[in-house]
Amino acid sequence: MRNLGHVAKYTFEDILGNSSKIKDAIEKAYRFGDVDATVLIYGETGVGKEFFAHAIHNVSPRRDGPFITVNCAAIPDNLLESELFGYAEGAFTGAKKGGKRGYFEMADGGTIFLDEICEMSEKLQTKLLRVLQEREVMRLGDDRLITVDVRVIAATNSDLRKLVKEKLFRSDLFYRINVLSLVVPPLRERREDIPFLLDYFLNIFCKKYNKNIKGIEPEGIELFYQYDWPGNTRELQNIMERLVILTDSNYISADLVTESLMISSPDYITVSPSPTSQFENTYDQELTLKTELDSQTAIVKALAAAGGNKKKAAQILGISRTTLWRRLKKYNIL
Repeated sequence: MRNLGHVAKYTFEDILGNSSKIKDAIEKAYRFGDVDATVLIYGETGVGKEFFAHAIHNVSPRRDGPFITVNCAAIPDNLLESELFGYAEGAFTGAKKGGKRGYFEMADGGTIFLDEICEMSEKLQTKLLRVLQEREVMRLGDDRLITVDVRVIAATNSDLRKLVKEKLFRSDLFYRINVLSLVVPPLRERREDIPFLLDYFLNIFCKKYNKNIKGIEPEGIELFYQYDWPGNTRELQNIMERLVILTDSNYISADLVTESLMISSPDYITVSPSPTSQFENTYDQELTLKTELDSQTAIVKALAAAGGNKKKAAQILGISRTTLWRRLKKYNIL
C-alpha cells in the first residue's frame, strides 16, 4: 500500500513555529501517537490540521501501514459512501467488475484521516458509527462483512458540540471519535511565530522563483503583526508567494504588503492591531486610492509571471478571473 502512495508525508518537524502554544500542541499530539485511540483535531481553516494527522501516524505503531486521507467536504454525498466502504460488482450502473475496495479496506493496518467530518450526512454518520463500533465494513450492494483494523483520526473546523445540540451531528458518533482531542491554535493567537514563518516562506519562494530578496521593510512586517489571519498559516504562505513573485527589488515594500493583505481579506481595514503595534489602525479610503497604481503594477507583474495565462495570474493575485478581467478593463491592459 505504501508503494501506491498512501503514506503520511509530514512529520512533527514539518509543523512550523516556536511559540509555546504550537509547541504545546505538538507535545500533546506526539503523546497521542503512542496509543491507538481515535483522535479528533479541532482547528480553523489553514492552521495545519492535516500536518498533525500525518505526524501522529508517523510516530504511531501503525507508521509502516497505509495512511489514507479523505476530505469529506470535497466528495459528493452520493459518492462518499462507496468511496469509504467500497461496492460489490453490479451494485449500480457503471460499477467495476469484481467491485472495489473502499478507503477503510485500503487503510487496513494503518490510519484513515477523515477531514471535515462535520460535512458527513446523517446516513453516512450512522454507517461510520457502526464501522467504528464493530470494526467491520459492508460494501455497497453486498451482504458480506469485512473486518478492518483501522485507526481513525478526524478533523473539523466547526464546533461539533454545537452541531450536536442543533441535531446536525450524531451525539453517539461525536462521543466515539472524541476519545482524544487536539486543538491547533490559530495564527493570531501565536503572533510571535510570524517572523519565523515569514523568513521560512521567503527562503522557500526565493529559491522557487530564483529571486534574491533580502527581507521585508519593517513597516511591512508590522502590517503582518496587525493582521488577524483568518486563513492562518496557509494564507500567510500564499501571500508570501505572491509578494516574492511581484518583488524585483532587495526588499518587499510595505505598500505591496498592504495591497496583498487587502486582496486576501475584504475585512482587512477593520482588523485589530497587535498590542505591540507601533502604528495605529487608521486606514481609510485614502489607502484604497493610494494602492490603485500599485494594483495596476501588480497585475502586469502577475501576468508576466504567469506567462500571460490569466487564470494563473488571478491565482497569483488571489482574485477571481472575473475580478481580474474587470481590472484589466479598468486599467486598459487588455
